[in-house]
Amino acid sequence: MKALEIGHKARLMFKISPIRSADITCCIKWIEKDRIGLIFPDDAQEFAQYLYEGKELNVIAHTNFGIYNFDSVVIDSPFNHDFVIEFPEENTKIQRRGYVRMSLKLELMLEHSGTKIKTETINVSGGGIRFKIDKELFPTEIWRFNIYLPKWKEYAQGLGEVLYNIKQNKKVISVIKFTDIHETYRNKLIKMCFEEELNKLQLKNTVNE
Repeated sequence: MKALEIGHKARLMFKISPIRSADITCCIKWIEKDRIGLIFPDDAQEFAQYLYEGKELNVIAHTNFGIYNFDSVVIDSPFNHDFVIEFPEENTKIQRRGYVRMSLKLELMLEHSGTKIKTETINVSGGGIRFKIDKELFPTEIWRFNIYLPKWKEYAQGLGEVLYNIKQNKKVISVIKFTDIHETYRNKLIKMCFEEELNKLQLKNTVNE
């Protein structure tokens, strides 16, 4: 429970019709053993009517220690003094070891001993990156990386170790494992991957429905 704190963001996903889903992001106002008080966003008032008491929803909360993903129900609707949802004991925390790897094309700059390479990622996780280049990199070499994060309009910087290379036609696919990266950057990469996975799942569910 200590990983969740006041001020963290919680993303709520819920059905608004048999064929439509919606999601909103709320700020955590307070936390108790079995419930969480949220600040309902002003720009999401159109969805307040769907969040009545007993409404089932899925919650994702990003913290500095990992990601909480759990099913919940509305205890007090947004029309009450506080918007309150259940915090179940069986909440699931995704540990750092279980990085979600997703296909994301992000601008990538690499540098080592005066050599600079500009390319883009093929896929990304909180633990490393895969990308395509012209020549193989030497395994175990440490490269400095700069990955552009368009959502925040900034670069995630750090150091990474070359794990291996795979030849693909006239190109080479290389994999780098992060060895030195600020947790703030790692969390943002994890968040991007998790949101991409969620969007794909929602698209898949919409198609199946």
